Amino acid sequence: MNRLATAALAALLALGSAFAKDDPDAIKRKALEDLRRELASLDNLKSEKLEALEKKEAERWDARYRASAHAKENDEKARSLEEKYGRLASDLTRLEEDLVKARNEAKDKADEAAAVQSGWDAFNATLKRAVDGAAENLSLDVPVALEERTMRLSRAGDLMTPKSGPPATQDALTALLDVSLIRLDQTLRQVLESRQAVFSGGRPADAWRLQLGTVFVGELEKGGEAGSDGRSGRSAESQILLRTGNLQGKTFVWREDLAQDYNRKLATAISEAAQGKAQVTLPLDVLQYKSLGSGFVKGEEVTLTRKFAAWFKAGGVTLYPLFAVGILSLLMILERLIYFARKNTNARAFTARFLQMAENRRWHEAKELCAKSGSALARTLGAVASHGDQSREAAEKAVREAMLREVPALEKRLPLIAAMGAAAPLLGLLGTVSGLVTLFQVLNQLGANDPKVLAGGISEALINTETGLAIAIPVLLFHGFLNEKLDTMNAALSSSALEVMNRIWPKG
Repeated sequence: MNRLATAALAALLALGSAFAKDDPDAIKRKALEDLRRELASLDNLKSEKLEALEKKEAERWDARYRASAHAKENDEKARSLEEKYGRLASDLTRLEEDLVKARNEAKDKADEAAAVQSGWDAFNATLKRAVDGAAENLSLDVPVALEERTMRLSRAGDLMTPKSGPPATQDALTALLDVSLIRLDQTLRQVLESRQAVFSGGRPADAWRLQLGTVFVGELEKGGEAGSDGRSGRSAESQILLRTGNLQGKTFVWREDLAQDYNRKLATAISEAAQGKAQVTLPLDVLQYKSLGSGFVKGEEVTLTRKFAAWFKAGGVTLYPLFAVGILSLLMILERLIYFARKNTNARAFTARFLQMAENRRWHEAKELCAKSGSALARTLGAVASHGDQSREAAEKAVREAMLREVPALEKRLPLIAAMGAAAPLLGLLGTVSGLVTLFQVLNQLGANDPKVLAGGISEALINTETGLAIAIPVLLFHGFLNEKLDTMNAALSSSALEVMNRIWPKG
């Protein structure tokens, strides 16, 4: 706008100069008119420019306002997004912490569940072994209320091994405890009852049964005369329940073959109880714990043969080679003792008699003396007599040949006896290990709650050790004795032969 105004003033001045040269007034008017038109045009142009400028300015401010509003909106959105991001980040951190905590809790719960399950399985296994052990030992227990206990134990076993699903532990435990309670109830029973019984030869008969807990059960046949000797009437047969078997498997059996005195007194006692007597005297100790019912039945004495058979059976199969070693060692020792007794002689006396003949050159008599004796010394000196007319070298050679024949015969079987003595304790050790293996197998199957379970394996182990040492010690002692005897005889052979040759060939 300033540049246009300057240009207009310059034009007016130029026109004024031109008009001054011609007609100043006309020129001035014309110039003024032109100036007015020019000014009007300039005003119009100025108005248009101002209007365009205002429009541009308005558009600029409007754009700036919109940009500012947009920026403000973006800032608000950015702040809102930052707040949301912060909240989400916080929530994510909290969720991650919750997830880790939940995982740790889940792991702890899983470990607790696994421990509980392992304990439960162990308890079930223990209960199953207890049920099986009770069922196996039931045949060894006193056979009272046996049917009910057997059925309950059978049910307990079925509950612990169902065809499908987990074992019914609680019901099985209840059945096992019921069996124990029944057994306990039987220990407290003191009852006399009438029932059907089976006596000798499988003969059934009505009988009175007297039960005192689980320590005594006796029966008396009805219809006979208690204590009869058989002459005034038929005697009532009686029987008692006794343990039988060895320590590895005790069982209860009915024994009818009672000794006569016990039979009469027992029948009298049960008969008095059947007649209502409140107190009776039993002819035996009801707390007896003797196997085989020793003292109560006829001919119950245990002979040495039966004791040895029971001892040998308890030792196991290893006793067979042990006894074979012992018997062979004994036979060889006896053979050596007999051989040494036959081949031995009084070396000093025999050598003196031989020298008397040899110094007088009576070789024929010397040979006869050696032939009659038959000992090792006689055969050695006989070699000297056979070469008495020859040189000392020939006699020494003959003596060496004779000793080479005699010494192996004297040493025969001694190394084998020593080997037998060394093998016996090794076989005993083998039986010991076998017994321990048996013991641990039984412990693995039945546990170690019952001392009778340990008896079999320990008995086998100790019996084999004892037998091996009992065989080895005397065999080795006899081997030492025979070796000493052999050394004595060898020394006698050498010294006697050297003495004879020195006397016969003194310059040799």
